[in-house]
Amino acid sequence: MQDALQNGYGVQYWGPDFNADTLNDTSHGLLIMEAAKVGALDTSDGKERFFTPAEIQTIGQDGSRPVLVYLNLTEVEPWRDYWPSDRSIPSWVGPVTAHGDKLAAFWQPEWRGILHERVERLLATGADGLFLDDVLNYFVAGSLVSGLPDTPRSIEMSAAVMLNLVKEIASKAREIRCDALIVVNNGVFIGRDAPASARDDFDAYRDAIDGIMIEDGFGAADHPDLHAALTQDYLNRGISVLSLDFASNDQAKIIAQKARDRGYAPYIVPDGSFSYLAPPASHYR
Repeated sequence: MQDALQNGYGVQYWGPDFNADTLNDTSHGLLIMEAAKVGALDTSDGKERFFTPAEIQTIGQDGSRPVLVYLNLTEVEPWRDYWPSDRSIPSWVGPVTAHGDKLAAFWQPEWRGILHERVERLLATGADGLFLDDVLNYFVAGSLVSGLPDTPRSIEMSAAVMLNLVKEIASKAREIRCDALIVVNNGVFIGRDAPASARDDFDAYRDAIDGIMIEDGFGAADHPDLHAALTQDYLNRGISVLSLDFASNDQAKIIAQKARDRGYAPYIVPDGSFSYLAPPASHYR
């Protein structure tokens, strides 16, 4: 992971140039991307179209750089194969957030079964690992008043559930590919929000991941407590920190250097879009 990040990383989810040849023709040291070329809502049979192993090998430049594929742990995405074709609401749909996002009931075995099946399909593409999105929703779920009887009743309880879910998914991935890389998105304070009795679980969680991404860490999320936690809880244990910030080209060089000064691997998205690959961080030296 750390060797790959020396050449920066990039993130792309679909877009007009989302194909193996175009993705191959980039200089990023690591890519985070969708495994599906086409979502289930846009196919005749309601099934996603995934990149083939040969295409992933091309994107990974014949094994010279890792390719991590996207898996959302906590939000329901109706454009995935798992969504019922009759559009009925499954039992594993959890509460709705204040922004209208539907959370999965990530504490239920039914949802974990869906995630296990998806890990198998994602890694069957030949990807080198997983990017686990929306880990931070442990905090959202723990803050909501939900009608579901088994919803975690506090942020502490929800954090403990998420620690174990990430470990479980990482273990599943490494049953398939023993060297699978795992990067989580956000959830920096999960170990501090979890109960004191979950200290061993937090240690195991950190052992299970290779990196953590923070979004807007030098923008709206910028705070001394954030950076202290990233250093103390992750960097000091050899876990890579990937920073993703949204900035104009005028500010990109400044933010990229701030990230490097803290030991993070930066990626700057000038217009907030993930429909193309922005230049790697070396562009902003």
